[in-house]
Amino acid sequence: MTERSGRYVVVRVRNDHDAMTVRDPSRNSTFHVVECDGEEFEDVLDEVGVGDVVRLDLRRIGRRGNAWCVTDARSVGDATPVVGD
Repeated sequence: MTERSGRYVVVRVRNDHDAMTVRDPSRNSTFHVVECDGEEFEDVLDEVGVGDVVRLDLRRIGRRGNAWCVTDARSVGDATPVVGD
């Protein structure tokens, strides 16, 4: 299973279906977060807004597509500090 860790910028906040989109600025790639391993991670994601930076550990769900599960989450702040990271 594929796993990733790092700082991600929130592109779209969690919607009514608990899905959100984040971007890895170092690779300019996006990830669709559709699941969390715990309510504490959901709480962190519910507090962030577009442009905020979150430190996430992600696990890919399934073999195809771009769906990810959060296995750890911490809020970092706005996107400014990520430049050059």
